[in-house]
Amino acid sequence: MIRSSITAHSAWKFIAMPDNEWKKSILRVIGTRCQSLAESHPRAYLLVAATIALVGYAYLLLFPWLVYRSGFGIYEILFKSQDLVWIHALGWLAVGTFSIIVSYRIFRFRPALPAGIVLNKDTAPSLLQLIADQAGHYGTRVDRIVLSGKFELDIINTPRYALPLWSSNTLVIGLPLIQCLSETRFQCALARRLGQSSKRHNWLENWLYQLRTIWPQYCQRVQGSVFGYQPVRWFFLFYAAVYRAITVPAAHLDELAADNYAMELFNEEEVLDTIASQMVCYKYLADCYWPVIRKIATSKKESVNNMQSAMASVLRNILQGDKVAHWLAKALSAETWWNDARPSLVRRLENIGHRQARISTIASVSAASVYLGPAFVNLASDVDR
Repeated sequence: MIRSSITAHSAWKFIAMPDNEWKKSILRVIGTRCQSLAESHPRAYLLVAATIALVGYAYLLLFPWLVYRSGFGIYEILFKSQDLVWIHALGWLAVGTFSIIVSYRIFRFRPALPAGIVLNKDTAPSLLQLIADQAGHYGTRVDRIVLSGKFELDIINTPRYALPLWSSNTLVIGLPLIQCLSETRFQCALARRLGQSSKRHNWLENWLYQLRTIWPQYCQRVQGSVFGYQPVRWFFLFYAAVYRAITVPAAHLDELAADNYAMELFNEEEVLDTIASQMVCYKYLADCYWPVIRKIATSKKESVNNMQSAMASVLRNILQGDKVAHWLAKALSAETWWNDARPSLVRRLENIGHRQARISTIASVSAASVYLGPAFVNLASDVDR
């Protein structure tokens, strides 16, 4: 018995590992098939994606339904059945007891909010005023603003209750991003995200897009006792990975909608410049920056920290230096990976009515200097820790 349980645990640990090649291959096949379906039958694809999204809700409601069904089954056996079959009653009792425990863990589960330095009016009044103005224009609710150490700008929805029907919206701003982008580029990038989350013209695509970050939160380990939550965590380890592979085309549609939202507050040239600048940064990080970081990480931990803190200056030099044309050409020729939620630069340009990408190389003050002001130095040191 002990040996078989150890073997089962080892097998599960092997299956749950995200870096298994066979698992990547299966997800790649699923992703490419969904991409083909989205290109040939876009409405059918969205129907399939929405159906798959509802599976997560159905699984969370399964155990409360089993509590009701087991109680009703025991009642029928004890009071309505002419022949009392104890094995059936005990079976329903076991199902009901197990379902009660799992249901209790589900309703007690609260995902952790995104980590980072929380910003308020005392630390960044200008930034919060900008966010409030743009959020008011798009009708987007932002409950919390945090500063992270990554090159990112996103709104993360964290479920407030067991079912992801009501969420806390956290705007995550990467310090390297706000450091390397100019004031106008950052404003435009922020408008993209706030408009994208307004769901005025893209409610279905944005719902599917948000669930890409919500379902993996149900894989988190529960603080304290984990007994009873394992069936939920194990299911979402598989389901979240498959869901993300299926909804890549939906994420592309939502990202294209975000570019269109930005054009409500900015002209085509400003949106074009922001899109190209961000895509060049992503391309440089993927091709040069992170491979070097991974190589150094094996031996010199201090060097890794120093390079990560210097990410913004490296990207800023790329955007304003002589190499910007080279990296812009690479970004234009790059194809979108099957699991990349961002559409290609060419597709994003066509979406806003352009064929050529342009980046302004005129040196300008970074958005961090404008919106973080005197608190910038302290915030930067806190993020690096």
